[in-house]
Amino acid sequence: MIGQKLLHYEIVEKLGEGGMGVVYKARDTHLDRFVAIKVLPPEKVADSERKRRFVQEAKAASALNHSSIIHVYDISLDAGVDFIAMEYVAGQTLDQLIPRKGMRLNDALKIAVQIADALAKAHAAGIVHRDLKPGNIIVTGDGLVKVLDFGLAKLTETALGEDEVTRTAKPHTEEGTVIGTAAYMSPEQAEGKPVDARSDIFSFGAVLYEMVTGVRAFRGDSRMSTLAAVLHHEPAPLGEEVPGDLRKIIARCLRKDPDRRSRSMPDVRLALEEMKEESDSGRLAGSPVHVAPRRARGPAVWVSAAALLVLAAAGGWFLLREATRPRPGLKAVPLTTMPGTEQYPSLSPDGNLVAYSWDGPNLDNTDIYVQQIGGGAPLRLTTDAAIDLCPAWSPDGRFIAFGRGASYKWEILIVPSLGGPERKGGVSMSLFPSVSWSPDGRNLVIPDRVSPPEPSSIFLHSLDSGQRRKLTSPPAGTEADYAGRISPDGRWLLVVRNQAYGIGDLYRIPLADNYAPRGEPERLTSDRTHVYDTAWMPDSREVLFTSGREGPASAWHLTAGSRAAPERLAAGADVASLAVSLRGNRLVLSQGRSDTNIWRLDLQSGQSEAWAATTAMDYLPRYAPDGRRVAFVSTRSGTPAIWVADADGKNAMEMPMAGRMGATLAWSPDGSRLAVGANVRGKWEGFTLSSQGGALDRLTTDPGSLSGPSWSRDGHWLYFCSGLPTEIYRVPTGGGKATRITRQGGFGPIESRDAKFLYYAKRYNSSHVGTDLDAGRAGGLWRVPSAGGDEIEILPDLRFWDGFDVAPDGIYYIPTGGPGNYTIRFLDLATGKTRQVATLPKPPAGGLSLSPDGRHLLYSQIDQTGADLMLVENFR
Repeated sequence: MIGQKLLHYEIVEKLGEGGMGVVYKARDTHLDRFVAIKVLPPEKVADSERKRRFVQEAKAASALNHSSIIHVYDISLDAGVDFIAMEYVAGQTLDQLIPRKGMRLNDALKIAVQIADALAKAHAAGIVHRDLKPGNIIVTGDGLVKVLDFGLAKLTETALGEDEVTRTAKPHTEEGTVIGTAAYMSPEQAEGKPVDARSDIFSFGAVLYEMVTGVRAFRGDSRMSTLAAVLHHEPAPLGEEVPGDLRKIIARCLRKDPDRRSRSMPDVRLALEEMKEESDSGRLAGSPVHVAPRRARGPAVWVSAAALLVLAAAGGWFLLREATRPRPGLKAVPLTTMPGTEQYPSLSPDGNLVAYSWDGPNLDNTDIYVQQIGGGAPLRLTTDAAIDLCPAWSPDGRFIAFGRGASYKWEILIVPSLGGPERKGGVSMSLFPSVSWSPDGRNLVIPDRVSPPEPSSIFLHSLDSGQRRKLTSPPAGTEADYAGRISPDGRWLLVVRNQAYGIGDLYRIPLADNYAPRGEPERLTSDRTHVYDTAWMPDSREVLFTSGREGPASAWHLTAGSRAAPERLAAGADVASLAVSLRGNRLVLSQGRSDTNIWRLDLQSGQSEAWAATTAMDYLPRYAPDGRRVAFVSTRSGTPAIWVADADGKNAMEMPMAGRMGATLAWSPDGSRLAVGANVRGKWEGFTLSSQGGALDRLTTDPGSLSGPSWSRDGHWLYFCSGLPTEIYRVPTGGGKATRITRQGGFGPIESRDAKFLYYAKRYNSSHVGTDLDAGRAGGLWRVPSAGGDEIEILPDLRFWDGFDVAPDGIYYIPTGGPGNYTIRFLDLATGKTRQVATLPKPPAGGLSLSPDGRHLLYSQIDQTGADLMLVENFR
């Protein structure tokens, strides 16, 4: 096939061949990059079972987003050839790298940790590899591991409720069929029994054994004799030169009885990480480890001087990674397991009780609850119909302060910690009521604004006098200061300062005895990313915070005044809020769970179907002008990025762009370019780029923050948003001076079909992936002449700033609404009347797009959401 084409992939060379297919290196002529193409030989296509497993490989692997798992781009058929297009990685398979006497301990641990982390990710997604072996593991020149060939992956069985839909057809291999590589398969797999994640743990143990010894754990003169060794024999004992902890890890992985093996791959990974930490510090020997006697396994693998330089560079890469390596030894266990969302925890001073917000057993009202650490039913403290958030325990443990209301209009209340009458504690005109206490318990620390145009600042509210004192003064161009926390010794104020939504850093400000600021803010982080929550440790130097600084939100630790980089706590992902006890011995995290997908609504039948259902977050769909493609934002590759797929959702591919975090997007009228809003240099900026990907062209030279770009219908103008408060501007596509269109705020502009008007949201709703708490944040839908003029409200109840699209005769939009009241409506511009188009069974998320032929609507829906509180064991 060399020189031939499969669709837009040009075959360059053959890379290898296995039982499941032939692998070629190919050039993607659309995106000008190399990919790996795996095809089934023509004589094997007729085998329906082999073809089913081939397709299953692509589906299983494409559901996984991990740096150590080969990324699948596409699965398709061309000229009768079934193939998968996936990430091309230059490197060597592990079986080529293992020396005859085994790998050096340090190198083996570095590789093993990455393999274990990849398998832990797969197992968390319900996927078992079933064919883990050195030949299915690639190591790049930089020391990065890539696990490939999920061709034998089996989706683990999960109990389905009566209303749940099974998404995979025939997901697992029938019992009694032996599939895999004999020397590395588990005993239960060798016997053809059903397998689960524990089978991969056994295979991993066999791989690890071979890495440190240079010989296979189970050997025979034939496949049958090898299977017999797996079933009935133990591997040769590891010598004393192998560290005792490593011998235990391998032994636990290789136990014949699945119930006696290591419990989970995260446990194995954690144990290896701890060993790796000791190895890197020099407390473990880095010499080769081996076992005797042994059988020769072929010629040694010699490493050239150039390769040694590569390995040295790889070692430096691992040392650089140590700054953000998760702290070992931490484990999060469920503290609450109720339905819905339990979040914003606050620990009592003695650490025995936790207060939190919960939307209740019926998911219909968010109130404040208190629960005993270690069990017991939660105590409901509030019952008001409004939303109650962010409880904060007083230093003496007698009271809990919290916020009640909605964005930019919160009433701060105080309630006895075991129930009783509420009393007022102030107000907060901020996006979020992140209230806290001063150490003496006489003041509340509240985010607020003097007037709506100003950014939020931190205020000290005296409970004795009711007077309020401003503690921070955000500089011009700053969106908000929030999450103000006074240190336990009263000497510092910790604050998150946002330049724009999702772009912020931690600061600390020195305080005098009366909590008055007495110096300039000191910047503690320079990530310019989303910081969600903060907490002081008892020593008033160490700080905990949650942030998306390396992908999904997680918990971090830093020491103020130290140059050391923040340290990620290995205690779960998707962690937005946290609490630590005053003694610092207990940590509670709110760990989220969500799945946002794109759905397609048939406007004629009123029926919806999943357009793109993945385990990633998929949202903000936009039809191309010709209706043949759809651009959308997805986290399929780990972080938010722009993807493009066919109109039916197939052949999705990530848009290569010289930036990060695509957030808003729009097609040019001819479909040749995209306008995007992206966080590239630590602030939101507006760009255009080719619809095939490539370099980003900045919209203007204005130094301000830009976002939400869109095109005029004739392609002569680009609209964008800038400033605080955000206003809409337009600039000629050929370059020139920007002209301000709105005067009273606006976001998400879309031009009318006749180009006379511009429709936009009045107020910026900062959440693309909305929850019930987002209702009402976007404000109304407004209209202004395209060149500026009178601004008129068209609708009062727009749920999201990007939750509408313009048809020739009206507006499709997602209105505000509480739990169980999710709809899509249509506004007839001629009559001014609205009608309901569809009822949504689950909460909508950002994005609504009408197909050019007017037959379909694409929208995003939160198919699963919620959060549980997790207690971190052995925190101190």
